[in-house]
Amino acid sequence: MTNILSIDVGTTSIRGILYDESGSVLGIKSVLTPLIFVGEYIEQSAETFRNALVEIVSDVKKYGSIDAISVTAFRSAPALFDEEGNALSNFIMWQDTRNKEICERIAYANDEVYNTTGANINAVFTASKITWLKENMPEAYQKAYKALVVPDYLIHYMSGAWTSDRTYGSRTSLMNIKTLEWDDKMIELFALDKEKLPDLVDVGSVVGYTTEAFAKETGIQSGIPVISSGGDQQNGALGLGELDSSSLVINCGTGSFIISLIDEPYLNNHSMICNVSAIKDKYTVESNVLASAAALNWLIKELFPDLWHDGNVDFETFNQLAASSPVGANGIVCVPLFQGCGTRDWNLNARASFSNLNLSNTRSDLARAMFEGIASEITKSIQALPEASQNANRVFVGGGLTKSDFFNQVLADMTGKELYRYSDAQATAIGAFMNAAVALKLYPSYQEAFEAVRKESEIYSYQPNEENHTFYQTYNEKTEKVYKVLND
Repeated sequence: MTNILSIDVGTTSIRGILYDESGSVLGIKSVLTPLIFVGEYIEQSAETFRNALVEIVSDVKKYGSIDAISVTAFRSAPALFDEEGNALSNFIMWQDTRNKEICERIAYANDEVYNTTGANINAVFTASKITWLKENMPEAYQKAYKALVVPDYLIHYMSGAWTSDRTYGSRTSLMNIKTLEWDDKMIELFALDKEKLPDLVDVGSVVGYTTEAFAKETGIQSGIPVISSGGDQQNGALGLGELDSSSLVINCGTGSFIISLIDEPYLNNHSMICNVSAIKDKYTVESNVLASAAALNWLIKELFPDLWHDGNVDFETFNQLAASSPVGANGIVCVPLFQGCGTRDWNLNARASFSNLNLSNTRSDLARAMFEGIASEITKSIQALPEASQNANRVFVGGGLTKSDFFNQVLADMTGKELYRYSDAQATAIGAFMNAAVALKLYPSYQEAFEAVRKESEIYSYQPNEENHTFYQTYNEKTEKVYKVLND
C-alpha cells in the first residue's frame, strides 16, 4: 500500500494530508505561515515555508509511512536563490503590486504578451516581480542562481531539483502557451536572464526524490518520489471533479477563481487567463476576483470585533447576522474590490466601496452586503468566460468561503445556477493526491483516482430562487454603475 502526502501551500498556512492508496485520509497537519507586511509590500520568508514543511512532514509520519510527496501551491510569488539553495530575497507574494509600474512601462506590448502567454500583462504574475527584484536588489539578482516560486523552492529543498512545472510557467508571462517552453522574446521584454529560470517539466511529474539531508531532518526515508502536481487553483478544480468541459468550478478562498477546462489554448478574450491545467495536455480558462474571504475577514475584524478572536472567527454568528438582513441588504450596494478588479477589467487601481447607506442600516446589512458584493463579482467573472463555459451544466464550489451555506445560497441566487459542494472541502489536496496517484500508476486515469478519493464525500446542492435571481440581475447593474463611477 502506497501512502501519499499532499502538501497544500496556501497564502497564510500550509496543510499536509496523508492519504493511503485508496484515497482515505490517515492524518492531517496544518501550520500557519503569517504574511510579512512592509508598508504596502506583502512578503513571506523562505525560512517560514521551509520550517512549516519540515514540521508537517515530521509530524504526519506518525499516521503512517510516507511513500510519496505531492506538492501544490499558489502560483505567482518568486524569490531569488543562490546555487546552494539559500534565499537571497523574501518571496514577493502574489497579491503584492509593487511591480505595477513595471507592468505599465511595458504595456505597449500587451497584445504580444497575451498572444504568446495566454494572459495580459499583470502585476499578479511572476515575471514583473522578478524584474522588480533585478532593478531594486541588483546584487542579489546578480548572485542568484535561480528565481523560484514557492512550490519550486519546497521541491528543491526536499529533492535538490531546480524545476518548475508548466502550470506555474503559465502564470509567469514568460512561457509560450503553445510551445510550453520559456519564450526568448518574453524574457527579453521583461529584461531577465533565461539561465536564472528553472527547467520546465510537465505537471504530474516525479521531479526528484527526497535527499539524505531532508530524510535526516524529518525522520522519513530518502529516495521518496516528489511530485509537482501543479498550481492550487488547477488542483482545486481537479479535486472538485472538473475532468472535462461540461463543468465549471468556483473556488472561493482568499480570492475567488472561476475555472473551465478546455482542450486547446484559448486566446480570444483578453479578459480571460489561459493556463496549463492540472491534467497533462489540457488547459484552463480562468477568471478571478482578487479579494473574497480576504474582504470578508477585513469586515469582520474591523466592524465585528466581538466575532474576531485572534483570527479565529465566529462565522456561525456572522452568517446568522447576515441572514437576518433581507435580500438586497436594505439598499446597501457593496463593491468588494479591496485588491483591485481582477480579470474582468484588469484594474488594480480599483478599490472597494459600500454605498447607499442610511441611518436605519445595521451591521447585519453590511454583513449581507459583503456576501452579495462578492457573489456579484463572481457572477460578472462567469459572464466574461467563453459561452460554452458560461453554459456548463455542472457548477462545483469549493474553498473556505463555501463552508457557509448562506453564502452558497446567495451565490446560487446571484448566478441563477444550481451549485454543488462536497462535504470534504480539501479540493486542492485531493487534486494533488490524484495527480500523484496517476503519476505513480496507482490508478490508470484521473476519473478512477477521483472516484476513489471521493468515495465517502457527501455532496450538497443549492437551487437558485428565481425571485431572488431576478432581483440580483438589477443589483448587478447597480454594482457595475458604482464601479464605473468610482473608476471614471
